[in-house]
Amino acid sequence: MTPKASIGDNLYTLPDKPIAAYATPPDLNADKVTITASAGGISSSIELKVKPSPVPVPWVTLPVTWNVLFGDPPSLAGPRPVASAADESGNLYLAYSSPVSEIKKVATDGSITTYAHVGEPISLAFGPNRVLYVVDKLNASAYAIRRIADNRTVSTLTQTAPYEAATGTVDGSSGVATAYTLDLAVAPDGAVYATDGSRVRRIAPDGSFSTLAGGGCEAGTPPGATCADRKNPIDGLGTQARFMGPAAIVTDKAGNLYVSDQALIRKITPAGQVTTLAGRTSRNFDFLDDIDGTGNAAVFSGNSPMTIDADGNLYKLGSRGQLRKITPSGVATTVASSLGFTGMQPQNAIVSLYAGIPGVVILQSYAQLSKVRID
Repeated sequence: MTPKASIGDNLYTLPDKPIAAYATPPDLNADKVTITASAGGISSSIELKVKPSPVPVPWVTLPVTWNVLFGDPPSLAGPRPVASAADESGNLYLAYSSPVSEIKKVATDGSITTYAHVGEPISLAFGPNRVLYVVDKLNASAYAIRRIADNRTVSTLTQTAPYEAATGTVDGSSGVATAYTLDLAVAPDGAVYATDGSRVRRIAPDGSFSTLAGGGCEAGTPPGATCADRKNPIDGLGTQARFMGPAAIVTDKAGNLYVSDQALIRKITPAGQVTTLAGRTSRNFDFLDDIDGTGNAAVFSGNSPMTIDADGNLYKLGSRGQLRKITPSGVATTVASSLGFTGMQPQNAIVSLYAGIPGVVILQSYAQLSKVRID
């Protein structure tokens, strides 16, 4: 029997399985809920134990350097914090977009100082010895990766040649390799990685680029929405693997990479073996909501900010402002049903997450830093 029932937007059926899925309302203040489903004149009830969702607590108000442009929907104009990273002491570093083009340090006591200036920072990641790696966008089609040492000395690890869709992504030495877009992660051993269009790239100490995993759309079309390969994710080794559209990337203590790949969470070993940790690609349903579950029973609505804690648990923002947790075994649960940063206020959009404090996830929006307990 496939149930046909609904409680607002909270109870709905899955099209490919004879079960119903329930999403806890964000304003729920009870400790249990009884759900009744009816189908074909038969009714059945189930009682669920629930708990109120954790509420984010404002921590630091960020400097206002942008303006709200009223429209439908409204948008922001001007420099704003577009990415963040944290050092081993828990200090946060925020990349502010052009024309401010600077990196601000938010200390653990909440104080804010200017840490460094670069051209157009778009991605940050910390490596060993407190070295901050920065993707610096040079123009519409080329990037540099800068290293900022603990003494704030800035050096350049590598620089890409201009990307051309007709040629596609090119591996090679600094000045020769090309990249479509770069989102950084640095492993504990100092290995530098980046998601890039339809691939995950490795950047060697000499600045050369190689493809760790993924392929497709190498020439003729940018690896975006028009790329046919992105609809066919494939697990496998190295370039035999295929991604839907890799974005946020993090690394665990063992050097394994985890990538937000649209409706999937992919795991990549240092050798380039790609597996799907959680998620599924039933495209007629993915856009509706995020659903908890294990492995391919879980549903993710698309790419969004993601972070990892010291125990290897991933935290990912859901489509309706919920915070999802994915364990190393692929179990996805909702740890906060509504973070309150969605809707018609673009300054409150969450652009980064950080899970370096035990039991706490820090949420970075354009306007502020907030903390939410997840223990």
